[in-house]
Amino acid sequence: MAFFLFLSFIDLLIGVMMLLAHFDVGVSWRLAIGGSFFLIGKSILFRGSFLSVLDFIAGIYLLLVMIGLKTPLVFLFFGLMIYKFIVSLLMRG
Repeated sequence: MAFFLFLSFIDLLIGVMMLLAHFDVGVSWRLAIGGSFFLIGKSILFRGSFLSVLDFIAGIYLLLVMIGLKTPLVFLFFGLMIYKFIVSLLMRG
């Protein structure tokens, strides 16, 4: 269970990074690409659930944010990452 809590914490950090990249607040492109590949890889590893599909889309969206796409969808994906973190905290027992 600690492993899933760790993964959800990384999701939360990537969500914050996505939000900071959206507002052009000093996010390294290497870190963003690593976060994007993390989300895409995790979605492939845990395929079969709807949240995995959303992780894949969030990973692609993070790449698009890094090349300059600015849409309000960033708040949806940030909320998704917060949701996944809170659910992991509640279900860890």
